[in-house]
Amino acid sequence: MNRKTGAVFLPWIFILLMLCSLIWLLNQLNAGIKNTERCEDQLKKIYNALVLYEMDNGRLPSFELYPSDPEGNVESMLNRLSELPDFDPEWLCCPASPEILKEHGTTYLWNVALNHSSLSYRDEITWVLVDMQALVDGVPGPHFGSYLILYSDGRVERSSSPPHSLPVQYE
Repeated sequence: MNRKTGAVFLPWIFILLMLCSLIWLLNQLNAGIKNTERCEDQLKKIYNALVLYEMDNGRLPSFELYPSDPEGNVESMLNRLSELPDFDPEWLCCPASPEILKEHGTTYLWNVALNHSSLSYRDEITWVLVDMQALVDGVPGPHFGSYLILYSDGRVERSSSPPHSLPVQYE
């Protein structure tokens, strides 16, 4: 191969590399969008499960902000809601969260102000669940740097900052 032939192929190699990079980037973006949509859907399903629980028991259960042993604690969200028909424990793990967090059985934080209260008869709307990364100051949320927050009226919103009433922020 002479110098002239190599010079002709070099721009094509560059274009091919750029196209491959663009395809990879679009694939990553698409996966992130799908994870966000799945997470939003799961939070809405958890909300419906909480409404069912409240209808059956007259009030919401009492959960910890984040249980140290969700599987071993009979009072954990994982175990209490798993008693409901058609509840899938995988709903408690955000698909965008790192695998190491999913190993604990839940990746969401519970608003302890809702313990033994009601979703239906609230004077003000408050957060119910948020991605657990919201606890650590400076750690971006798993959804393009944002957190998904489930509110007591059943809506799910994306926010770049954690709920204001989140009780603890670790450095």
